Amino acid sequence: MIELKSKEQMAKAIKRARQLKPFVRVRGFRWYEVKSSNGEAVYTVHFYMSGKQRLGECNCKAGERGLICYHLAGAAALHIGIASMRQAA
Repeated sequence: MIELKSKEQMAKAIKRARQLKPFVRVRGFRWYEVKSSNGEAVYTVHFYMSGKQRLGECNCKAGERGLICYHLAGAAALHIGIASMRQAA
């Protein structure tokens, strides 16, 4: 699990996600699949809340080491958009 504290913490991953534009598919609320940069692998990203902590996890090599990856950043962008729409409804 990776604690998602701020946008600054994710700056590198966000920059890389913007460059690579990974394909993100919604599997369920807070559950996403993200294609690798070469399109050969698909990684699973989950988001959680624990009290006030925002947590995420990705099963790629970086995510397994506790690092924020571009898969997580790409899925987070979609998740934030979906969550905003749900609040507005």
